[in-house]
Parts: sequence; C-alpha cells; structure tokens
Amino acid sequence: MKYQAKVTEIGGMVQELAEDGNLLIIFNEDVQDTELKEDIVAGDVLTIGDKKFNVTAVGNVALKTLKDLGHCTIKFDGDTKANLPGELHVDGLVPEVKVGDVITFE
Repeated sequence: MKYQAKVTEIGGMVQELAEDGNLLIIFNEDVQDTELKEDIVAGDVLTIGDKKFNVTAVGNVALKTLKDLGHCTIKFDGDTKANLPGELHVDGLVPEVKVGDVITFE
C-alpha cells in the first residue's frame, strides 16, 4: 500500500464538485499523519470504501502536495495526461463518500 487515509469529515462542496467538475478533493488537516510510502503512478489502483478506480495520470506536483500538505485533487475522467499539475486522474464516476471510508492507493 502506497497511501492510506480515513475519511473523518465531508466538506460542504463535495456534491457540487462531484456533479459540476467530476472531481473529489481530499485534505488531511493533520499532515503529520500523511505518509506516502511510494510514488503513485498510472496503473495504480485507488480504492474509496469498496469502490476501485484505475489511476490514469498523475500531475507533476500532485505527489508533492499529497505528501507535504495531505491535499490531492482526484479527477474522475480517465484522462491519460494531467490537465493541471496537482491533479490525479482516475477512470470511473465520483463515488458517494462517507465518513469512515478508507482511501488507499496501491
């Protein structure tokens, strides 16, 4: 496992971002708990709760912001090239995220 986090709170704009932008933003307020054990690369698998998504592209600063700030924008569009440097792209549709869900990259 390259990264793991547990959802402790759902932000007020989650539904709007999912519907309008097809994206999910994760943020770890206690960055000391953020541990990225290996780089996330295209071909890895993102799991949110019981849903799995293939990583299709990783922006050139996405790993730095995840590691340093616990922040990551996940775009559910299957693009094979990152549009913005801080985005990770995956295939599929934004899942319903619930408090208690575990997010992993493998």
